[in-house]
Amino acid sequence: MGVSNSLFSIVEVQGDAEFIAYVKQLDTYQIPSVEYEELNARKPTLNEVYQSLKNAGIKIINERLEKDEIKLRQGEGLTIHVFDIMDEGSECEEDLTIKYKTNQSPNDLIESISGIKTGVRILIKLAAELTNFCGSYYVLNPYECFFIQRGRTYAQIWNELNYKGS
Repeated sequence: MGVSNSLFSIVEVQGDAEFIAYVKQLDTYQIPSVEYEELNARKPTLNEVYQSLKNAGIKIINERLEKDEIKLRQGEGLTIHVFDIMDEGSECEEDLTIKYKTNQSPNDLIESISGIKTGVRILIKLAAELTNFCGSYYVLNPYECFFIQRGRTYAQIWNELNYKGS
């Protein structure tokens, strides 16, 4: 814990050779080739994040909304939605931060998902559920990158990671 993690759709980086070269320098899991594409991939909606948390067995302990003051000064409305989350494998509350345009519908696409003091395990669990709605996902921090491909379950991924580590 303590490392900032980002979750993002493959749509944000597919075909980006610089990104693939960068992440291959990290400790990685299943990074696809530059040629790999998912035509229907997209960012999730807030409702899909809620549903994915529920499907993954991740409990929302608390939620709070804040305005992004920097964006507000620039004339843009951006909401920062912070979740305190836990699941059966959590030792303490973890965070999940989602940013989206202020006053948007819960069915509109969100801007970003991150976890500042969040273990990678719970983010992989969430990403595996998000793939059911939005296509493949990456979980990235300064040391590691995990490619969570659509159709793979959390159990499959976590078992492979534990096997890799032994």
